Amino acid sequence: MSEKKYTLTLTKKQLTVLNYACDQFSRLICGQDWSYQNLMEEAWEKRSKKATGKSMDKDFEGGWQEMRHDAERLSKEIKKRFWGLESNAMYGIHYDDYADILFDLHRVLRHQLWKDNETKSNWTVDAEDPTHSIGNEPLAEIKVKED
Repeated sequence: MSEKKYTLTLTKKQLTVLNYACDQFSRLICGQDWSYQNLMEEAWEKRSKKATGKSMDKDFEGGWQEMRHDAERLSKEIKKRFWGLESNAMYGIHYDDYADILFDLHRVLRHQLWKDNETKSNWTVDAEDPTHSIGNEPLAEIKVKED
């Protein structure tokens, strides 16, 4: 009996969001602290923009620099407490099966987004055509559906 396969039809924006989610969540699983630091900073910047009209307001809740300091400190504390890692260390490929599968999905999705970009640069990891799986699943396939 063969394993079921699924087809998912996405808009370009949905592909972009799914790519972002795969990239970020694989990093979160691995305790890569800049990923959750970025999420904290983006959340604060949205609140700041809503409250003041500026996403990096220097006075909102102590200002952007203070928020950035807090986000860095909290991220390092979280990484140490829950992953047991010092600030200069991180986990990556082969730390977690789900993270590896998510990273493989990200590699396939980002390459398709790169191929669709009219002004693409070859000097980016996005240009790498994924040819092998890092995780324990086969690489996903993506095909462009022409209307």
